[in-house]
Amino acid sequence: MELNDQQQQVVRDLSQPILLNAPAGTGKTRVLACRVAHILETKAAEGAQILCLTFTNRACKELKERIVATAHEKGLDVVVKTIHSFCYSLIKEETKRQSDCYNDFLLYDDEDCRQLIDNLPAAAAAPGNDTQALQNYIEFAKKQRVLPDLHDFTAPKEPLQAWLHDHGDDLVRQYDAVLADNHAVDFTDLITGAYDFLTDKACCQRWRDRFRFIAVDEMQDTSEVEYAVISRLFPGRNVLLCGDYFQTIYEWRGSYPEYILEQFRKTYHPREITFTTNYRATQLLLKAAEGCLNRLFGQVTVHHIYPQPGQAAAAVPGDPIVVHKADNFIGESRWIFQELMRLPQQERLKACVLVRGNRQAQQLWTGINAHNQHYPPEDQLPVTCIDQFHLFKRQECKDVLAYLRLLLNKHDNLSLKRILLRFVPRIGRRTVETIESESYRRLGLRLCDFIDPISQETGDPYGLLLSALDEGRIVVFDVESTGTDTTRDEIIQIAAVRLDAQGQVADTFNTYVRASRPVGASFYVHHISDETLEAQGMEPRQALTAFLDFAKDAVIVGHNVTYDLSILHSELQRLGMGESGDFPYYDTLDIYRRFYPNLINHKLATLSETFPIDHQPSHDAFDDILATAGLLCYAVTKQIRPATTARRSSLAIYLPLFAPFSRDIARFRRQSYQDRPIDLIAAVMNEGGVKAWYESHRDPSDAAQHIDRLENVRKLYRIAKETDDPGQDPRDALAEFLKLTALSNSELDSMLAKDPKIPIITIHQAKGLEFDYVFLAHLEDRVFPTFWSVKKGNIEEEKRLFYVAITRAKKRLYLIWHEGNGNQRYAPSRFLQSLDSQYIEVR
Repeated sequence: MELNDQQQQVVRDLSQPILLNAPAGTGKTRVLACRVAHILETKAAEGAQILCLTFTNRACKELKERIVATAHEKGLDVVVKTIHSFCYSLIKEETKRQSDCYNDFLLYDDEDCRQLIDNLPAAAAAPGNDTQALQNYIEFAKKQRVLPDLHDFTAPKEPLQAWLHDHGDDLVRQYDAVLADNHAVDFTDLITGAYDFLTDKACCQRWRDRFRFIAVDEMQDTSEVEYAVISRLFPGRNVLLCGDYFQTIYEWRGSYPEYILEQFRKTYHPREITFTTNYRATQLLLKAAEGCLNRLFGQVTVHHIYPQPGQAAAAVPGDPIVVHKADNFIGESRWIFQELMRLPQQERLKACVLVRGNRQAQQLWTGINAHNQHYPPEDQLPVTCIDQFHLFKRQECKDVLAYLRLLLNKHDNLSLKRILLRFVPRIGRRTVETIESESYRRLGLRLCDFIDPISQETGDPYGLLLSALDEGRIVVFDVESTGTDTTRDEIIQIAAVRLDAQGQVADTFNTYVRASRPVGASFYVHHISDETLEAQGMEPRQALTAFLDFAKDAVIVGHNVTYDLSILHSELQRLGMGESGDFPYYDTLDIYRRFYPNLINHKLATLSETFPIDHQPSHDAFDDILATAGLLCYAVTKQIRPATTARRSSLAIYLPLFAPFSRDIARFRRQSYQDRPIDLIAAVMNEGGVKAWYESHRDPSDAAQHIDRLENVRKLYRIAKETDDPGQDPRDALAEFLKLTALSNSELDSMLAKDPKIPIITIHQAKGLEFDYVFLAHLEDRVFPTFWSVKKGNIEEEKRLFYVAITRAKKRLYLIWHEGNGNQRYAPSRFLQSLDSQYIEVR
């Protein structure tokens, strides 16, 4: 298909910012891919200098595939990410330089965060028992740190609203503290954390310099705070912003297209282009959708967004929209089932059923399945419900992932608690609650300390630290590198000191290391030039061997030291030196977060200014380790050593209960340095007791559920296998897999590709998808639009949802509602009146 004139303008104009208004079905994704290919062909930029940001994993995957298909091998280097994934990468790279966020952080999904909130003392005192409302408030409060004037999208009900006014700050403070205890961040932290880093001029310039062209897709779903982050990269770059105002359906999560359009227009004065040719819908469906918009939003408003009417590329007029009224829910399910069965068999898998919410999806799935049972298996409709695609949120998959997260991050108390309460005998909720009590916290103890091999061996999580200090076996170290990607950047300086029993420097190690790649922009952080490395640097293998000899039998200490250990491990593996770099270690960031939780932050510079130590950090590795050594000795003297007896007494009560599991998890952790993620999943299932637990807790009356649970774990295994990069270090591969599971809300696309079925999904889940036949069901007023939107007198987003729903159809659209259930009576959705009767066939 040739590009039309409007599309060609977007592809070829590389001289100015562009604001692209692309209604549903107008070929936006294809145009973005062609624009990237044109940039590469004209050598306006290399692949790695092009950044494409979009809203969902599905859109991200589709765009990347289109770019590679269009630009071929050159397209492989183009950076295509969701906004959250981009922020994740930025934070992961920058934690080394601004060390207040743990480099080994895990990303907690919404379900994990709700579990944290449910256990907060402040949340327990909140009226209404509404965890979701508390979570919404926390998200809003944290985003207000970026934009104080952020418009409130939470709207909590009374009396919770009054309670949050008085106690909201305590709630957020407790929540952030527990996240930090777990070395975790949530989705909001990805956005606000990236913003914090980009407020630093040097950091912002480093990231700005990476890209020459930036494209932001689905801009209408972008929130004010997300725009505040990505727009920091815009100055001096060629920016394309594209989307469709009338597809804004995430206002409840803070999307605000009016603000973004105003800011982008005011700052960059972009060329504005609107696509008018529709390649998806029939002529009839396009005209019906345009008429619907005019009736819902007013012709003046629509004309302001779409100055020209759309034109269908399809030559055929198309079939009318079918509207059906059923007597009740059962009748609605039966009618949809019958219409699907009437479709030619090869066409059925090109259909979908859309609903407003998950409750309606479950009802329809139940009703359609009931009719399915009257047919032999080979003749049944292959129908599935969206809820079945929340694979990573399924109980059995969360159990397996909890093990994997704990292997990567030994501080993940949330995952540890999940495992203990389900799979570890003799440890119950009361034991866990005691260990998580304030008296244990004041001693610096956390749940994870009870499975730490050091605690098991010495009776104290700090036992090895104290004995190593007394024996002169503490080595404080730090590295500088060509960048902050531990999987590919290279060490250019290693600095270390060995401390004597009094905490004084007994020996030093400080060397530059030659790198095979230039230092690039990292020079402006550490001020080590390529010329310095060439003149004074040792060969990498020689330098690492010398450091391993210096640190032999030592306990490693550093500030946010997991970064330094990770890049050391990665470089040892890349050089084929055999050693893993898996030293016993202590992190002063963790120590000071435990014993001094109320500081404004726990960066090395802040701690060095707050506490009486002799050295101040810089971006020289040697200065940083002297500051870290001073902080270590201060904490040992003031906090750790004085509380030894009390700490040991508290630990001794429960340590024996944790011993067997401690040995198991230590074995799995050693295995994670050698084996692939799929091997770890198998080990957890078979040796970690997960499979045995589900075998012993199966319901004899529901064998199908047990089979489904095991099959879900097999699906998890297959995804781990498909996404694994064999050339990647096992620990890095594990981190990538866990990142995938946290950032993916659904594996709908990949699972439908492997096992094609007719999906029953919500309209939000259908965003970005298209189907030949769309059945939009449960169109009862106060179901769609919802009861609460009607009650609040704000149904604007409901209108846009209806427009998104009807524009998913390529060939035919079916609109269905029912009059009542029992004594409850329904009226048809008011949105049905927005469709011109000339396009409708009533059945």
